[in-house]
Amino acid sequence: MVLFVALIVMVALSIAGIALIRSVDTGLSVTANLGFRQASIPPSTWAVENAISAMFEKKEIDLEKPKLDKNYYPYRFEIKSGKAEDTLGVPYDLQGVKPDNYPSTFVTETDKAGNTIRYVIERMCLDEGPATAANCDMSPPKKSEATTAMELVKPEMVRVPFYRLTVRVDGPNNTTTYAQAMLR
Repeated sequence: MVLFVALIVMVALSIAGIALIRSVDTGLSVTANLGFRQASIPPSTWAVENAISAMFEKKEIDLEKPKLDKNYYPYRFEIKSGKAEDTLGVPYDLQGVKPDNYPSTFVTETDKAGNTIRYVIERMCLDEGPATAANCDMSPPKKSEATTAMELVKPEMVRVPFYRLTVRVDGPNNTTTYAQAMLR
């Protein structure tokens, strides 16, 4: 009888040991994924800073014409490309993993940590050319007819178009992070 009870206790301890190992393994996996997610934030920030520098500081991009070697489109990409597969605001070219999905001029950067960084800059307009209120989403919004006395003394602000920057970071262990920034 003692032998039978000892065998049942051994089976119960084995099952508890297996459950403990699986729990620890799952915890390590979740922790690693969080670490990979945190490691993708600096490359995303780099892409935003690089785009801002190319567009506004160095003026390497003519904002009215496409500049494919800088991944810049002066219109919403999915509208002009005919690729309506813009899923949840992510341009079609950033949805694929394989290099075949990217245009031949698409700029890809790789950092020292092994992250592959791709980004697309879209001017939120319907077409290339000068940014007009009829063609683009502009900032600041138009004033309403019911303005107050305080609004009347404010100087008129220059209307500028919005730019959507979408970043994809492919990191180690098949992790993928998307980030977006709206610029103006």
